[in-house]
Amino acid sequence: MRFGIAARLALLLALVGMLAAGLTGFYAYTASRDLLIQSAKDELLTSTQVLASRIVVARQEVSHNLQILSAHPSALRALDPSDTASADQMATLFELLMKANPDYFQIRLISAADFGMERVRIDRSGDSLLRINGDDLQEKGHYAYVFETLKSRPGETYLSRFVINHERGSHAGQEEPTAQLAMPVVDANEAALGVIVINVDLNGVFAQLAAGLPPEFQLFLANGQGDFLIHPDHSQTFGFDRGRRILVQDTFAPTADLIAGKSDQVLVDATQGSYADYPMVAAFVQQGISIRSDERNLILGLAQPLTSVLHKADALGVVILQIVLGLCLVCALLAVLVARAVTRPINLMSAAVQGFSDERQAHGLPLAREDEIGVLARSFKQLRDQIRQQLSELNQSRQDLEHLAQHDPLTGLPNRALFADRMALALAAVRRDQTRLALMFIDLDDFKPVNDAYGHAVGDQLLKEIGTRLRKAVRESDTAARIGGDEFVVLLRNVQSADDAMAVGEKIRIAVGAPFIINHASISISASIGIALCPESGQDLIELSKNADDAMYRAKKQGRNTVVLHTAADPA
Repeated sequence: MRFGIAARLALLLALVGMLAAGLTGFYAYTASRDLLIQSAKDELLTSTQVLASRIVVARQEVSHNLQILSAHPSALRALDPSDTASADQMATLFELLMKANPDYFQIRLISAADFGMERVRIDRSGDSLLRINGDDLQEKGHYAYVFETLKSRPGETYLSRFVINHERGSHAGQEEPTAQLAMPVVDANEAALGVIVINVDLNGVFAQLAAGLPPEFQLFLANGQGDFLIHPDHSQTFGFDRGRRILVQDTFAPTADLIAGKSDQVLVDATQGSYADYPMVAAFVQQGISIRSDERNLILGLAQPLTSVLHKADALGVVILQIVLGLCLVCALLAVLVARAVTRPINLMSAAVQGFSDERQAHGLPLAREDEIGVLARSFKQLRDQIRQQLSELNQSRQDLEHLAQHDPLTGLPNRALFADRMALALAAVRRDQTRLALMFIDLDDFKPVNDAYGHAVGDQLLKEIGTRLRKAVRESDTAARIGGDEFVVLLRNVQSADDAMAVGEKIRIAVGAPFIINHASISISASIGIALCPESGQDLIELSKNADDAMYRAKKQGRNTVVLHTAADPA
């Protein structure tokens, strides 16, 4: 049988169309797969950086608690073995703090005298707290967290190495991964007479920090030498404690650059060794330790199974395969009917495919046609829309994570980290433009009785509404932030005079003092406000914070519900 030109042309067009459809589908699937993998890596890196920020915030919270305890007047008095009343007061403070922080194994007040004898000690034992007394108190002067902390400056936090706790009689903390954070207790001459030590449960801290991560994510933590401290397989952690080294750079080779200080972040495709049968994609970042410590830095990483990343790509591949098969069928049918008639629609489809993987719009697609070409055009548009929607969702997730790292989850106000960044920018502007700013510390009066009387849910709603009132009470150029349970701070930029700052403080005091209607109950609460001006009361965040805090405490002593401005004549 002899074939005519039309038949041969139809056959040729059909074969070309099928080949083009197959190659296009393969390219679209490959490009989409690579795009999804890269997006997953970027999301992992963002999540790891957010988690690193949470670690810094968690450490800062412990330092804040240490500052409160070491500065308490009873801490210095309790170092005297005969002052049992002060020791009882410190024990009560320790218990309250450990109830509020379930990841604290132990809090101790240790004297610099008597070979580092423990004066006050509260241990966690199961679900209860134990106060250790008498002969059970131990000498700890030979531990680094005691003698190194005694060398520290007043208010400086010391961080021990991350180790397995082998100290005898440690109750819940014994033989568990732990770190000690400590701060000196100093007298009026700034001589260190003792230390406050908080033992932190590493597993508990990181379980809490990683609580919001997807369940398939795996968390890794290593010290500056690469020894695993946190690993999905607990037998791989703290190998140095058992006489062997299990290093992150041996498992994830690219992390060697982090150990050597050549890079501060790496992305890893784990497809060999122990991950040969279970490939992973991972992101690691180097987290420096900014306080006095025996640890140089930490290596933090998150890993995700490659299968979960490719699940979306496989679903997309099925859609692409269906589209390719449909395109081949249409090309064959149209080629048989009339080769020349399909030339223009095929060209249109080819142009659409060429713009498939970039941001160009597919103009000229025959979307309104009711035949197979129209079905293919609409399928291509649907495929492109699906990819854009998935990318939009990934970007939204990344933005949500970044917002969560910088804002208080309850009130939506900036958190301590974001406030510190804005404060640094404002201080730079003060030095550059010779302007003024005001730092305002706000502490709610008798907030705990509200929680006790109405419950924590009402207390949380009260904090939300107070946050809303603070936003409305300040300018858009100013910043209101929540830095603790019932503690807020306000940064006022370009303040003309102390009277202006006092006026804003009075406005906030009145706004907070107005009754709140929550769950049909009228709740009233007041605020004590301390204000420090820059440059009159300090030129850096630490000095301004101290003076604003001192002014706030004077407001408390003056009867609360008042505004106090720090002046140079105020006692230190």
